[in-house]
Amino acid sequence: MTTETIEKTYTLTIPRAQYDRLGNAEILKDDTYFRKYDPSNDTTTFVVSEDQRVRFSQYATEANRERKKTGHLYWICQMFLEENINTYMKG
Repeated sequence: MTTETIEKTYTLTIPRAQYDRLGNAEILKDDTYFRKYDPSNDTTTFVVSEDQRVRFSQYATEANRERKKTGHLYWICQMFLEENINTYMKG
C-alpha cells in the first residue's frame, strides 16, 4: 500500500503588470505557473505550490529588504506572505 501526499497549491489572479514584474524579477522563471490571461480585466491567473509560496515569501521579510542582491524583491513578493495571499486567490 502506498500513500500519496497532496501538495497544497494556490491559484492566484493578479493584474498583468504585476505578473510581468514577477517574471522580470525571475521569481516566475518559466511558463509552468501560467494558467490564463483575461484581456477584458487585464489580469493573469497562475498557480504556485505551498513550497514555492514559502520560498517566494522569504524575499518579503524585513531581513531581506536591505540585501543588495535580493532586496528589490521585497515589495513584489509581499503577495506571497501567508497573511496576504488570500487577497489574490481566485474566488
